[in-house]
Amino acid sequence: MRIISGQAGGIRLKPPEDRNIRPTEDRVKESLFGTLGDLTGKIVIDLFSGSGALGLEALSRGAEKVYFIEKERRHVKLIEENAALMLKAMNATPSQISIHCEDAKSAPTLLPDLAGGPIGVILADPPYAETPDTYGANALITDQTFAAWAGPNAILALEHASATILRWHPLSPWELLREKEFGIRALSFAKVAGC
Repeated sequence: MRIISGQAGGIRLKPPEDRNIRPTEDRVKESLFGTLGDLTGKIVIDLFSGSGALGLEALSRGAEKVYFIEKERRHVKLIEENAALMLKAMNATPSQISIHCEDAKSAPTLLPDLAGGPIGVILADPPYAETPDTYGANALITDQTFAAWAGPNAILALEHASATILRWHPLSPWELLREKEFGIRALSFAKVAGC
């Protein structure tokens, strides 16, 4: 597992021991960031962070600050270790990274100062298996509070199972801009409808 481009391109990250974490493959990651384009100066939110690889890739590619939100304490420890490797490799400041051990659905209350304004990109890689009591892809995109918090300028980059049927606008506040499939995985890019 590595950073594939940017200031820290080639840096090896510590891989997860937990088989419940699905690191995003390099070809999918390259497509994701190629579609997002220049991240210079942008605020990035990495939800369901896992190992932190996506958010750290964004930092390497010029993001001003990355917020990691991950509810599993053991995964947060891995993010902290990988972030330390990145900061050293980039000679960056710790203030460029903010790591939170919280559920993704708490983002609006956890980071109220970002509400409706400076968020540039939201990276989300929720568990593929959704049940009525989990906060997965459909719960995320139909959450009105989350959409209002994200604001009109944020692009949502959502990784999900390609077989998942997502409820985009008008069934949710999010309007699908583009979708790419990679076998069992898919990437969907969206923004709040009407913005």
